[in-house]
Amino acid sequence: MANQSRIRFNQEDDDEIKKYMKVFGHLPNCNTLVSEKMNKRISPKRIRQRWTNNLDPRLCHDPFDEIEKLYMIEWVKKYKIQNPSADKIPWKKLILEMKDKFGKLRTENKVKNFWHSQERQQRRQLHQNTSQGPSEIKITYHHQNEDINVTYKDFNFLHKF
Repeated sequence: MANQSRIRFNQEDDDEIKKYMKVFGHLPNCNTLVSEKMNKRISPKRIRQRWTNNLDPRLCHDPFDEIEKLYMIEWVKKYKIQNPSADKIPWKKLILEMKDKFGKLRTENKVKNFWHSQERQQRRQLHQNTSQGPSEIKITYHHQNEDINVTYKDFNFLHKF
């Protein structure tokens, strides 16, 4: 048998998976049954991944709106505070709570990708802020009823004081 992980899904495969999931989707071994019906061209694992990330008609593929983004950020922060020793975040629990709150079923991949991109962005900002230090200081002087704004970009002047 050819390496199944290299075979790309086509519309015919997607249509077959959808058809058989309507029949077997409620069963605990549905992915195995679908794979067998498709003459094992596609492994049960890949069928499950394709279904849960792309084909399930309940999925919302729209981009996250700002409220959803804020909700995820706050939810994970709260979870980490309440469970400081936890190694993993229960993504499925978050997804179910978001479905209840917003009425949209999101994939685990989409939620995790959003979260990890936020973490990377925060790390970059933190590194940028700490490695460069403050880039400038703005001071306003009041002189003869007039405001004078001065921006210091060179911090070598600090040693004089």
